[in-house]
Amino acid sequence: MDKKKIMNWIIAIIVAIVYLTVSIVFKAWAYSWIIWVVYAIYRFIVK
Repeated sequence: MDKKKIMNWIIAIIVAIVYLTVSIVFKAWAYSWIIWVVYAIYRFIVK
């Protein structure tokens, strides 16, 4: 794996951890989809 691909996986895992943490701690499952939208926009811009 090249360095960029590894970095993308690390970022994806961090986003998943943040998503679960926010959702569980604040019981904000209805609003936590915003995290995925921000991540998707970030992925679109980086590519």
